[in-house]
Amino acid sequence: MTTENDSTTTPGDRSGATPLLTVENLRTRIRTDRETVHAVDGVSFTVDRGETVCLVGESGSGKSVTCESVTKIVPRPPAEIVDGTVEFDGHRLLEADESRLREIRGSRIAHVFQNPQSALDPVCTVGDQCIEAITIHENISNAVARERAIERFRAVGIPRASARIDDYPHEFSGGQQQRIAIAIALAADPDLLIADEPTTAVDVTVQARLIELLQRLTDGGMSILCITHDLRVVAALADRVLVMFGGTIVERAPTEKLFSQPSHPYTQSLIDSYDGLSRRADRSARGEIPTDGCRFRDECPHAVDACAGSDQPPFAAVADRTHHAVSCVHFGPESDPEPILDDGREMRPIPEEGQ
Repeated sequence: MTTENDSTTTPGDRSGATPLLTVENLRTRIRTDRETVHAVDGVSFTVDRGETVCLVGESGSGKSVTCESVTKIVPRPPAEIVDGTVEFDGHRLLEADESRLREIRGSRIAHVFQNPQSALDPVCTVGDQCIEAITIHENISNAVARERAIERFRAVGIPRASARIDDYPHEFSGGQQQRIAIAIALAADPDLLIADEPTTAVDVTVQARLIELLQRLTDGGMSILCITHDLRVVAALADRVLVMFGGTIVERAPTEKLFSQPSHPYTQSLIDSYDGLSRRADRSARGEIPTDGCRFRDECPHAVDACAGSDQPPFAAVADRTHHAVSCVHFGPESDPEPILDDGREMRPIPEEGQ
């Protein structure tokens, strides 16, 4: 049996060092006129220094709200962070005041948002936006900041960066806007990059270049928490994978183990629905997701009465591997997980990036 956070045994752990980011029992509710949505419901994970962790799951599973809750940028209201702790390099972020959070955001934790069109200010040049991201955190001249901004634009593949730095966002394609958003996020050399679908709006050639860039960043010591629906990106980039469904994490594993032995029924469904280029569109519509017990039980072919209950099933090790664990009653000490593991052995591999 494993715990949600075991920083001494987590893959990517650097010689038992304290993780850069530790999230425990994070819960965020979104209140609407009709209902209260349990968007993030007891999520716990760590990110080590120099490690890339990918958060995967279908739309609406809580990935983006989780990451926005980490630095308290989730819109409040309608959202409310009701429980949990977030510790970043010794700083307890959920308890920090807004002035302290502003010091950390951008300089030490940077976000790349899913929609670059809404993230970039249309009335300011891209250069001014990048320069501001640097000078707001560092006491350097605009001239020095401008040179760094040009370097960042070159690094993400913006052609003629020294000339185009004075252009406005609308003068760039959607893919170029995404690269500019990444450049601005990297402007102040953050310790942690939280990237929400950073390669979605670009073609496969640029996607490969961005993946190489992100890999170089982790080689240099930066950590990345990446949200993506593209399992090829996960295979190319991630050290570890967290699979989310219904606001909870249902499986966590090193990337290789997740693809070679997907062990939660939802993870298997996610991989099986993947056609190598996109999610298949022939899946039936989903009804209400339970807010207790196993959130996937209504669709799980292995569901039993024990899957219902007030609490999410505890995490249990897969094949005695402390690094690979699932939240599933069938992996408990009195249960037999073999039928589920057999399903996982039949999964076909995800194509590698570029294939």
